[in-house]
Amino acid sequence: MISVVYCTREHKPEHSEHIRKAFGHPKVEVIEYVNSGEGLTKYYDKGLREAKHDIVVFLHDDIVINTKQVANKIVKLFEKNPEYGILGVAGTKNVPASGMWWEDRRKMYGRVEHTHEGKTWLSAYSKDLDNDIEEVVTVDGLFFSVHKGRIKEQFDLSVTGFHFYEVDFCFKNHLKGVKIGVHTNVRVNHMSIGQTNAEWEENRLTFADKYKEHLPVTIKKTIRPNERLNVLIGALNLNVSDNRGKFTFEFIKKLKKAGHNITVSSLNELNDKRLVTNQGIRHFSLSEPPNFKLGDGKWSVMVNGKAQPSNPKTLYKVGDERFDCVHLFDDQLIEHFSKMYSDTPVIGTAYTDGLFFINSDVDNRLSGLIQLDSDTSKLSNNDFMSGIYSKYFDVL
Repeated sequence: MISVVYCTREHKPEHSEHIRKAFGHPKVEVIEYVNSGEGLTKYYDKGLREAKHDIVVFLHDDIVINTKQVANKIVKLFEKNPEYGILGVAGTKNVPASGMWWEDRRKMYGRVEHTHEGKTWLSAYSKDLDNDIEEVVTVDGLFFSVHKGRIKEQFDLSVTGFHFYEVDFCFKNHLKGVKIGVHTNVRVNHMSIGQTNAEWEENRLTFADKYKEHLPVTIKKTIRPNERLNVLIGALNLNVSDNRGKFTFEFIKKLKKAGHNITVSSLNELNDKRLVTNQGIRHFSLSEPPNFKLGDGKWSVMVNGKAQPSNPKTLYKVGDERFDCVHLFDDQLIEHFSKMYSDTPVIGTAYTDGLFFINSDVDNRLSGLIQLDSDTSKLSNNDFMSGIYSKYFDVL
């Protein structure tokens, strides 16, 4: 079945009982280590060796588990996904050169509640994954599960204190080919908030230097069967009287027909109004793309707690809608959109001599080159996922 390991500064029998009740299985083994400040890797390494079961869950002593029958859920996740060795309730696809793994929150996955100073809120790093797993590079240490038979590396005892122990453990297993994932079918409430300190900074610098030859690392988003992409299309022209506008317009229709959520930002409206009314394609002007509003000197913005008139010809960010990618059909838009949607992959499609090229080398965030025939009738619905967008997403 499952072993559960946690460290605490003082004996907490009530936490062990809470774990047994939430995990809901008589064979669950709970191992408590009283740790007076020696750090976590010593006891987590000891827990891996002493645990009676192959699946070992490591969790903090200040979390409340809000899910029932946790043991069965975790066992099923490992059974249905034999390629995974480490699973957590929160994590990220990106570890930058700095080692600060939450630096880009748009690459994070999972859902965790936090309670602090009497207030409780949900940190929704991603949508609910149901019973699926999203592959990541590292997971948060507040609650993660390890299959002893599938990992390649143990905890590094040279990582001292209470920070970066899980990042180091996950990252070196990632480098050895162990798959790491996030799931959302176990919900926990962390009765504190993560805070950095001098020890955290020291461990961060050590980690960044230790793995500097391998950082930064980013893995692609996984697209599952029938999953819809949220795509923002940017184009100067949608006029079907010329090849460029016709191709862009047909491309939008094909992508929508393939089942994806499409938002368009262009100089002119969509040619076919039925696409907006019947198929739900949204349209924004280039002057005010999604999440942004143009200042006019009339409506106000808050600056240092005071309302001030918005500056004319200035774009203000007013929303935080997330897109899986921004697909641009004119080179003139690349710099502009890359600044506005700096955390989103940008795909640039250029028109040259009747051929369209997708150049993904935009700000070095993507790489590769795809040639598209200007005859969109040759593009099947599956081409978008198995051909074009598989360059940027893992397609199941």
